[in-house]
Amino acid sequence: MSRKLYFTKWNYIIFIAGLILLFTGYYLMTIGPHDSFWSLTLSPVIIMFSLVVVFPLGILKNFKK
Repeated sequence: MSRKLYFTKWNYIIFIAGLILLFTGYYLMTIGPHDSFWSLTLSPVIIMFSLVVVFPLGILKNFKK
């Protein structure tokens, strides 16, 4: 019984890019004062973008021809 891999190399690359964006967003949340532009505005946008766009793209996109 053989198992087929449904994810390609590009799916894993997109998923890793999502992880990098997620960690970057959390890192930006920790630097500076709590009410700065980086921690209050930019980091939640980066985190939401990685969770709502990048991770589903890496999971749902089919790169096989």
